[in-house]
Amino acid sequence: MEEKITLDRVIAFLRIYLMFACCWPLSPNATKLQRFLHSGFRFFCCANSIIYIVAVIWTIYKHNDYMLWMKLGCELSAALQILLQLILFAMQDKRLQFIVLEMEDYYQRAQKYEKEIFQRYVDRCKSFYGSILFWLTMTAMSMIVTPLFSPQPFPSAAEYPFDVQHQPLKTIIFAHHILTIYQSMIQVSANTFPALLLWFVAARFHILSVRFRTMTNMKELIKYTREHYILLRYAKEVTLAVRYIALLCVTFSIGAVIFGYLTFISRQPWTVKWTFLMIAFAGFVELYMYAWPADDVMSMSSDIASAIYDSLWYDDDLAMRKLLIHVILRSQHPVTVSIPCVLPNLSMNYYASYVSTVFSYMASVRILMGQE
Repeated sequence: MEEKITLDRVIAFLRIYLMFACCWPLSPNATKLQRFLHSGFRFFCCANSIIYIVAVIWTIYKHNDYMLWMKLGCELSAALQILLQLILFAMQDKRLQFIVLEMEDYYQRAQKYEKEIFQRYVDRCKSFYGSILFWLTMTAMSMIVTPLFSPQPFPSAAEYPFDVQHQPLKTIIFAHHILTIYQSMIQVSANTFPALLLWFVAARFHILSVRFRTMTNMKELIKYTREHYILLRYAKEVTLAVRYIALLCVTFSIGAVIFGYLTFISRQPWTVKWTFLMIAFAGFVELYMYAWPADDVMSMSSDIASAIYDSLWYDDDLAMRKLLIHVILRSQHPVTVSIPCVLPNLSMNYYASYVSTVFSYMASVRILMGQE
């Protein structure tokens, strides 16, 4: 009999799979050596991406080739995302540590019906996110094997201001490119981590909605009202932790999509075209990894008011009704992932407008290229 993919297994898998992303916080009980190694590894990953970024910028400066610029532009946006995302995760390390600890602790203490709700969410999402991770792996592999099907000596077209055709430097550069491609894949895959946190928040609101619908006395109401307040604070911590990472995702996914598309329509070998088409598609789904759970968080946090209205509130005394009204009013402001004046509420509506905008950019750039 096939074993279920449960939430604790998802957490364990992502903790290991996203090691190179340096996004998963250490345990509060981590030793000084573990913290030192974690910081050192993060520094190494940053240094590797910086070296690659410098090489790409050097190549763009050196060549006056629009086709090469488009290709390198896509790679540069991916490399910049590696560096900036590493920095953002490092800045949110303490907050993420609290969030993850709370998530793991809550799931361990969850009752049977709560775990059933979590399982519904896992079953709902596992196919999509599993497919995305597989697609990203295939995209990275297609870039790594590029030298086998093209005259390009390295996986990337980036060049260096020194001779790299002699050993062992050639092998080092090749390994450097492979590591950068792997880092890029892992950093995009790391979006599953904030998505997991958002799905967890949505599931918590779902559980609380069930409780409000089935409450029968004042004691339960006071307990659930307190839980609602605690959950709102936790949800705020999650949104504060992920919102700038989501903004980074929006920014660089646009670059990946546009440059990937332009490379696809340019005069390149089909092996190169398909690789960058895969990158462009990955850019589209990258934001969807956020938009879907963020939209669900908005919906479920607002559903608390509906859950209270569906309860037997009309049989309650005046004190309970006043408390219910207070919770309903508090639920009128849904939990959102947003940055004032920069990032609107992240939702499926926003994702639809994002896709429309990106297609408009792509059409405009293609028209300009046709005129030239």
